Amino acid sequence: MATSSLTDAVFSLPEDDRRGGVALARDFARRAAVSCGYLGSHDDVVLVVNELATNAVCHGGGRPVVRITGDSDQVLVEVADAAASHPQLRADGWGLQLVARLAESWGVTVSAGQKVVWCELTA
Repeated sequence: MATSSLTDAVFSLPEDDRRGGVALARDFARRAAVSCGYLGSHDDVVLVVNELATNAVCHGGGRPVVRITGDSDQVLVEVADAAASHPQLRADGWGLQLVARLAESWGVTVSAGQKVVWCELTA
């Protein structure tokens, strides 16, 4: 990803209403895609944030954080939580299957003691 005109935005899901926080994360994702000037599908950005944030709320630990970094050509979505378990693509699951189809690439890393599920979308 080129570093000259990147926009970086971070959103923490509220502690008291984490499921409602997923709706706020979707709104955040749309605003971040606009801010980045991303020329790809903003709906795809919103959809992957919805799936990753929902997984963090349902299966993760701690307070999930969404980070979106991007420019006109690419958007990197990262959702961090405190759970140690890594998500796996499952034949009977559709959330990560959808992320894998929409994203150019995706994966899981550990950073500062948190699990970070990430995906990169390209225009």
